[in-house]
Amino acid sequence: MKFHNNIVLIGMPGSGKTSLGSIIAERLEIDFYDIDQYIQEKENKTISELFLLGESHFRQIESNAVREVSSKKPIVIATGGGVVTRSENIAVLQQSGTIFYIERSIEMIIETIDAATRPMLEDNVKRIYSLYEQRKQLYEGSCHYRITNGLSLQSAVDQILQIIANSQNIKPVSNSD
Repeated sequence: MKFHNNIVLIGMPGSGKTSLGSIIAERLEIDFYDIDQYIQEKENKTISELFLLGESHFRQIESNAVREVSSKKPIVIATGGGVVTRSENIAVLQQSGTIFYIERSIEMIIETIDAATRPMLEDNVKRIYSLYEQRKQLYEGSCHYRITNGLSLQSAVDQILQIIANSQNIKPVSNSD
């Protein structure tokens, strides 16, 4: 599948952006960037350590990373859950690619995440409900497409690849090819 734009995944922490992104990138044989991992490697600090310097400090580092990574094309980008809190990030991401909002039920997220690795949730995993309420409209307003990541990662991957294929008028990549 040949295309020129980035595939950008946004959504709540634990929605499956990193897992989906790595599978999609592998299937399309293009590079994958997880913004949080990119930040950690560049800053040589964990996200939790960066949050200790203040959320606004972290968000500025995140905005810089979004600009840097978005300039590479074509790639798959998994953003941090809070990337939508700055409109400048969404503007850059929308210019560079197609944004998919990965929806996953809060109950499924709570069942599967390790809150200790998530600075916004480590002291109270139930805080995810308030984060969801704060960000839901931002996710919905920022995306080109909404994808439900329910029981099967493969189903979500196939939906994204089908949308990309349809928008490019090309045959989608499938497991049977």
